[in-house]
Amino acid sequence: MFMLLVLLALTCLWLLPGLWALGCRARDRHGQAAAVSPSERALAEERSRALLRDMLDECEYQQLMQHGYVDIASPSHEQRTYRIPRNAGRVCVYENGRALVELCVQPVIPLPANDVVVMHKLLIESDEQGYLACANEIPLVLPPRFYTQQNWTFMTL
Repeated sequence: MFMLLVLLALTCLWLLPGLWALGCRARDRHGQAAAVSPSERALAEERSRALLRDMLDECEYQQLMQHGYVDIASPSHEQRTYRIPRNAGRVCVYENGRALVELCVQPVIPLPANDVVVMHKLLIESDEQGYLACANEIPLVLPPRFYTQQNWTFMTL
């Protein structure tokens, strides 16, 4: 029993520097995000709105404004659509109008929400396989009937 406790203590001591380094990196990342002034943040939001408007066609932009999501057709699968939420959330993958899975892809540094929408759109349209390779697949939590492609408004509430 004593040997087990000693082994456990040595393991903790061995892991401690790595955990400390991870904590420092997380603190530094949050410190950098907090260092942005309100005027810089407002300018970033304004520029991200302009970029979003430039990157979406009129139909996509209206869908995003009215429903809180934009549907992007898959460039390689004829019946597949990616539903990108306007605010932070998972991208839902539809095939033949039925939800298959949700995808979680996040930027490494904090970005305005509009830039995240543009990021998803550009990655899907330019390198769909790379996008899918880096995405974390999340199984559907609710029954598939809840994710009907035509009536999916619960995320906009």
